[in-house]
Amino acid sequence: MKKILPFITLLLILAACKDPSVKYNQVIQNDSDYDVWVKVYQRADSVATVFFTVDSFFVARKSETIILERNGHKNMSQFSPCRMYADSISGRAEDTLLTVNKDLNSVANYVFTEVSKNKKGGGTCECRTVFKNINLN
Repeated sequence: MKKILPFITLLLILAACKDPSVKYNQVIQNDSDYDVWVKVYQRADSVATVFFTVDSFFVARKSETIILERNGHKNMSQFSPCRMYADSISGRAEDTLLTVNKDLNSVANYVFTEVSKNKKGGGTCECRTVFKNINLN
């Protein structure tokens, strides 16, 4: 038993020193009266490290959709600039000619929020944009 105690202690120390994990979501919230399709155009450069699993997202009226989910280490502040991980993002109301006139490519139109935080500075955070009827024309 005395031979195992140092090994157990080492494992506990290593677990306590682990970087905090962070879960990041990029969210589009649709408060309009229309269902909207959001189209994501992937980055063409070779340094893009994030890949969207699909190229378009359906955001039903009065709902929200996570268009990107990332996991990382360190702390949530690395995601606070709300970087765009796509070349461009656009939206169009389903079965209409209305398009989203809000610039979904501008980080200024996203709000960063720490949803939950743990003791080590990790947790869950998101960058969210909201569009309403006024954003469709």
